[in-house]
Amino acid sequence: MDSKQVLQTIEDEKISFIDFWFVDIFGELHNVGMPSYAIDETSFVNGLEKLDASSIVGFKSVNNSDMILMPDPNSFKILPNDYDPGHRKNARIFCDLYDGSTNKKDRYNRDSRGIAHKSAEKLGEFGFTHTNWGPEIEFFVFDSINVYPSPYAATHSGGGSGYSIESKESPWAKGNVSTAIDIKEGYYPSQPKDTLEGFRKDVCDDLYNYFGIKIEAEHHEVATSGQCEINLVYDEMIGMADNVIAVKNLVKVKAKRKNKVATFMPKPIFGDNASAMHTHQSLWKNNTNVMYDHDDEVAQMSQTGRYYVGGILSHASALCAISNPTTNSYKRLVPGFEAPVNVCWGLANRSTAIRIPMYNRNQEKSKRIEYRVPDPTANIYLLEAALLLAGLDGIKNKIDPGDPIEENVYKLSSEKKREYNIGSLPVSLKGSLDALSSDSNFLEEVFTKDFLETYSELKYKEYTAFAQTPTAWEVSMYADA
Repeated sequence: MDSKQVLQTIEDEKISFIDFWFVDIFGELHNVGMPSYAIDETSFVNGLEKLDASSIVGFKSVNNSDMILMPDPNSFKILPNDYDPGHRKNARIFCDLYDGSTNKKDRYNRDSRGIAHKSAEKLGEFGFTHTNWGPEIEFFVFDSINVYPSPYAATHSGGGSGYSIESKESPWAKGNVSTAIDIKEGYYPSQPKDTLEGFRKDVCDDLYNYFGIKIEAEHHEVATSGQCEINLVYDEMIGMADNVIAVKNLVKVKAKRKNKVATFMPKPIFGDNASAMHTHQSLWKNNTNVMYDHDDEVAQMSQTGRYYVGGILSHASALCAISNPTTNSYKRLVPGFEAPVNVCWGLANRSTAIRIPMYNRNQEKSKRIEYRVPDPTANIYLLEAALLLAGLDGIKNKIDPGDPIEENVYKLSSEKKREYNIGSLPVSLKGSLDALSSDSNFLEEVFTKDFLETYSELKYKEYTAFAQTPTAWEVSMYADA
């Protein structure tokens, strides 16, 4: 759509309000609503003078906080009824962020969507036209989460703290024999054990009917207590990032309407599998998949594709600061729970950081890599941008990833890993931030130093805050009885 088509649709569909969406540097969605009668052609030409950037974490100081929201008419979508049940018909538009303090409309350097745009522009320097992306979005839907004795005590534990998860599927729930799913036994169950099949289908229907987002598949995941997965049909970079934001928000909205709690926290349940966001990606030059090579006997992967893999693996530790950006992320990146902790690649091998899907040979359209490290707390715009820049750095510097690993990496000895030159990912958020501080050159043409310093400073503070907080587990293990 262009702006004229948007305005005509607003009139024809009798849209009452437009919600203008944007994300902060951590990928959290923010919104300002305006009545449709307040929007005209100048709203798309001059932008909206509606943003006090000092009130958004990681944006601007109070003495220089005026910013402009520039609506992207191509992102216009009518919202499902769950956003305003029984009242108004609303629509949403994603906004790009511009600095209002200069005469020139400068794209704000901490605008995540702008960073993704800028990284996509680098493709032309390599003769590529576009990339395709296909994330697998995992999350939990619980009946409730109870924090004891209060949410305040969870971060100020002198008075004691703890939490409980309630779910009809949990093995600890009373009286739910027919719906109980044991730890690590939740993969593809049928009803009645899968109590969320209808919820997922409702989400998928709305994603397609309202947002135009095509779904490849939906299913219950391995963990108990409502772990779900929705796979999106591939799309180009910005479109897919917008889609991921829409999926995460709709899941939360629908869960709330049903008096449930949806969370994209990677590891909410001790001892069970965690949620990932495996990210499929491919490089294209018009209609040619640059990653595909019919004559390659091993993986039908081109040399360009191998260099792309090499770039991501060589920067994997630094990438973790973006792909796994929370303290809880590193509760997932541990051995024994199907999470990749080893820096290597393989064919159809889910124990490696990068997997080359090998369902069928001689399929140029579907040749891609799957990066298995990210989790759903990642800012999708930054994640796509960082992975692309790492891969392009691999192509530029001809970084060879070595031979693909055919064995189960989880079971390899330390000696064997050294023989195969398999490294390990950071074990904490601090470790990933330290890696980023020493390995950020590949990002800095797109991610400015100002952005990286601000992002890292806030994340170091997050790590420190949680590192200082005693947990119930630590008390039970180390306190004298």
